[in-house]
Amino acid sequence: MGELRRGGRPYDPREVIFAPTARCNLSCAHCRAYRNNANAARSAARSTARLPTSAALAFLEDCAANGIERVGFSGGEPFLEIDFLEAIIVRAVELDLMFDRLMTNGDWWGSEGELTETLGQVIDAGFDGTVGISFDDWHAQDPKRLARFTRATRELSSGSVAVEIVAVRDRAGKMPIDRISALARELGARIVSECGDLIVIRDETADRNASRGAEDGTGIDIPLLFLPYSPGPNEADAWAADRWFDDDWCEGPGHVLFVHPDGNVAVCCGFANERPELIAGNISVGIAALVERARAMPHVRACYERGLGAVRKELESRGITLPGKTADICQFCDWLCERGFLSNK
Repeated sequence: MGELRRGGRPYDPREVIFAPTARCNLSCAHCRAYRNNANAARSAARSTARLPTSAALAFLEDCAANGIERVGFSGGEPFLEIDFLEAIIVRAVELDLMFDRLMTNGDWWGSEGELTETLGQVIDAGFDGTVGISFDDWHAQDPKRLARFTRATRELSSGSVAVEIVAVRDRAGKMPIDRISALARELGARIVSECGDLIVIRDETADRNASRGAEDGTGIDIPLLFLPYSPGPNEADAWAADRWFDDDWCEGPGHVLFVHPDGNVAVCCGFANERPELIAGNISVGIAALVERARAMPHVRACYERGLGAVRKELESRGITLPGKTADICQFCDWLCERGFLSNK
């Protein structure tokens, strides 16, 4: 019997991710949020946009009625829009939707009172998903503050909210182990496992809980996922890989609707999701029209159905010389958008 070939499938979203604001209390060197657009005036307008809660609620209800199962949050820093978070979480619970990640830098709070009050609003609203913390040498938060945020999240939720750390490697591919180790020390924890791009830190209480099969919310057991740094398509080291990427048909992050602060919806949750080639329209037109349009967009079809590896081979067969090799499929996608090889016209 021959080997089965894994193939793509039409874009079929099952999660909506809301980015209520582009505002952030940090300014990280690697962040490309709302910086891709060459038109400075348009980029500035997008960076100050705020997603209206009423419009987001209407779209959430539309999503729930059309097969969306999960809700996540991104940004900017979503905790800077706590009233938005609270309203969407309450309605998502009423609609019986599941929660995915609420991404944060964990360093948005000023006082202890602000930290506990704001976290309490999110938890009391019914959020029981995962708080994903971006923590690495790029973000460079104080490990003491991040440890306080982590403990407060676990304690206030009595363990119902999981904590996960997502760290981006540096340009040379190095993991920020020193920074992670500092956080572990602040938590009274240790690294208990390491497997490729995933490690886990655990404290003594979590060890005891695990040994007796109990979870009372007091133990800290945190998975840390390390991601490669994705250079921009024109950075010097962007095409220096020794191999090409493997096709994944965007199954890794999943089929998502990413709602930007201006209401425009991307079919991608990666750093290229501001590119026009990946924007299916605005939430005002409804999910059915967005999905229908997305399925007809050449770049979207290439990502989800044809595979970007097939696109690369097609370009080479046409005599187009590529800048080099990249093992980063998202970087290649971004480059295709920039060069306009897959026109939406």
